[in-house]
Amino acid sequence: MNLTYADGIAAALTTLALEGNAAALKLRLPSGWELTPFEGDDVRERALQGATMLVVFHEVYAVRTHNGHPVGLPQVSYIAFASRARNQSTGALALIHWCTYTEDPASVPGKYKDGRLAHITRQQTFTKQKRGETHVRETFSAVADTGAVELSLAYRQGGSVIWLTADEPDLPLVAANDPAIVRWYQEDQVFDVVRSEGLKVDQTSQVSLVVQGELADVFDGKERIVAVFLRRPYLRRVYLQSVGPSA
Repeated sequence: MNLTYADGIAAALTTLALEGNAAALKLRLPSGWELTPFEGDDVRERALQGATMLVVFHEVYAVRTHNGHPVGLPQVSYIAFASRARNQSTGALALIHWCTYTEDPASVPGKYKDGRLAHITRQQTFTKQKRGETHVRETFSAVADTGAVELSLAYRQGGSVIWLTADEPDLPLVAANDPAIVRWYQEDQVFDVVRSEGLKVDQTSQVSLVVQGELADVFDGKERIVAVFLRRPYLRRVYLQSVGPSA
């Protein structure tokens, strides 16, 4: 597969992995894709076991493009919603990117054609009173014309720490609104898993996620938080499949 560099970010991410309303999530997948919960034996699969969607709260510090000229805000906050699914024809797994709430007008509709403009506010505090022990409290609010997302989270830093690097692009994300759009991620990251049913870790003292409006069918009050993990630091490089013969 021929891939060409498209863009990259340096960011901090807070991610909630949830088991949500399967019937509603299936309606957000493109034709020919089957909702596929996380499962498997490696540590990341075990950490997310049973989750059917990821809600990823981004704080982007820097953006790099292939031509060196970023468009939009150089530092931006946004929320991405994605679900893992399997292509019923090929059997290939991918994350289906089906919604974004962003404060950047240049990202509407955005690379995945699912962006909604939102007013975003965010707070984060770090408290250290004992040697080697840091407590974090963060809130993240996004209010759009079509809905709203409110996160309140408190935890002790340093749960189950997982180092992950990739030598080549290995994570495909497919746009739900246009499955011809496939962006391949290559990521260097440190996962701090502060809550996981699969790993039997829970260092959270508060987790509250309230979603209203257009996503109320997915977040119907019966959703279950499977895991909470942080990625700090996080470096991502994105590649697109080249068209035509390679040079």
